[in-house]
Amino acid sequence: MAEKKEHIEIVSLPEYAHGTHEDTGFSVSTLCNLGEPFFEHQSAPHRHDFYTIFWIKKGQLTHTIDTVTHVVKRNTLFFLAPGQVHQMKFSEKVDGYMIAFHDSLMCPSEQSVMVNVRKGLFVNAEFSSVIHLTDENDEREMEWMVQRMIREVADKQPNYEVVFQNLLQYFLIMASRHAEKAVQVVPDYHAKHNSAIFMNFKSLIEEKFRELKNVSDYAAMLHVKPVLLNEISKQLSGITAGEHIRNRVILEAQRYLYNTDLTAKEIAYKLGFEDPHYFSRFFKKYTNQSPSGFKELAKV
Repeated sequence: MAEKKEHIEIVSLPEYAHGTHEDTGFSVSTLCNLGEPFFEHQSAPHRHDFYTIFWIKKGQLTHTIDTVTHVVKRNTLFFLAPGQVHQMKFSEKVDGYMIAFHDSLMCPSEQSVMVNVRKGLFVNAEFSSVIHLTDENDEREMEWMVQRMIREVADKQPNYEVVFQNLLQYFLIMASRHAEKAVQVVPDYHAKHNSAIFMNFKSLIEEKFRELKNVSDYAAMLHVKPVLLNEISKQLSGITAGEHIRNRVILEAQRYLYNTDLTAKEIAYKLGFEDPHYFSRFFKKYTNQSPSGFKELAKV
């Protein structure tokens, strides 16, 4: 009998950095230079505790992010936020780049315009972005940036971390221009303030969604009224704060149903539901499927 899958592995950045950039909080490499262990590891569902960009330059593979499977085209960029579950299955040798980094490297300040870029690429309604590059000039420029990142990390000249960070931010801005919905940066103070509240709200959801499921709980931690938090959420994302909380709980349930052998009852307890029957009703109400029905269809 096969061993029951109960957990989704969490991969830390040093496992991909090969110990070469110990305290910098980032890593960059061609996929080929990551070696066979990297390719073998990708076939099993796992999470990262860092942000990841995969740029597939050539080859063929299928990439499943959470429960959505993408058939990769040439020049495909994948943006993965910490905690997302993904796996890649290769039909032939692929090459490209992987850029990995911790949050502090991308957004040193919550008032930074990079917060808006992060929201557009990593923390959008779909929880991820898949972008196909079609402009050859932009492709060449972005590839130069990645090659320069690799060189900076290899040479370790003074202040190379600062150079890497600036190159990364430039790369993210260029990529955001190719997103289906271009990332807009609004300079108005109130827009910045509301954006900071919203991003803090999204971060709190990631930390607390298992134990806190009411808008009022998050509003209290953000020192705003629930009605204001809902207004800000609707303004910046198109859906209410309550919908964001529910969507995050549903997504995590789907991750477990898709990637593990846990029962609906076991998943309910993992997600902070005291009553497994209530969890099943909750899941069906917002997905139109029972947990067992979703699991069966996901494996087809």
